[in-house]
Amino acid sequence: MGGARNTDQVLLNIDHVQQKHTWDCGLACIMMILTPQNRNRFSARLYQICQEEGFEKSTWSIDLAYLLQRFGVKHRYMTVTLGVDPGFSTESFYDKVLSKDAQRVLDRFREASNQGVVVDQGAATLHSILSHLREEGPVILLTNAHLLTCIRCTKAMPHLRSCLPCSPPYQGHYILLIGFDMKKNHVYYRNPSFKNRICSITFSKLDEARQSYGTDEDVIFIYTNSKHQSSV
Repeated sequence: MGGARNTDQVLLNIDHVQQKHTWDCGLACIMMILTPQNRNRFSARLYQICQEEGFEKSTWSIDLAYLLQRFGVKHRYMTVTLGVDPGFSTESFYDKVLSKDAQRVLDRFREASNQGVVVDQGAATLHSILSHLREEGPVILLTNAHLLTCIRCTKAMPHLRSCLPCSPPYQGHYILLIGFDMKKNHVYYRNPSFKNRICSITFSKLDEARQSYGTDEDVIFIYTNSKHQSSV
């Protein structure tokens, strides 16, 4: 997993994977990170693995961290809430899944350290995210899709306001950050809702999308310089 790296610009060479459903954007981001062999295995056993992990079609960031551990991918998951923010019950995006998922998610947080899943409480800064992209590897980021304004997409298709059509105020959506340009103040990312393309967003707009209420400012740092990934 290589790419161009220097002080002012980074662009990691990562294969694009498009999500197949409305709920699997996080899984598509993980597939982009996996070795081709593990990606094929995950794709072939997708529904079985989702059932074994217990989340089925309701994926939280802690579930993605467990999947990374399952595939032997070194990672660090950072979030402002170790568990479930009770305030999410007022968000239409969460109201249907909280009663079903809350206890499962809490249990996964409690067992994380015993399972080798690295979770830190706190808010990642943009500087720490850019430093990681420069030195270590890609970053999985939870965003509010309605605030995810891609510069390239809006230039090519001016009628688009964001990378996904708007409905409720918050729409959780995972993207994979793959680089940046300090001179342009842009971050480059792959959006699994699209076919193969590299999207870009300004630093300020990215902070707005990732710090929106509902995201818990969830960031998963991926360390691609670690040992080879294992199979499931």
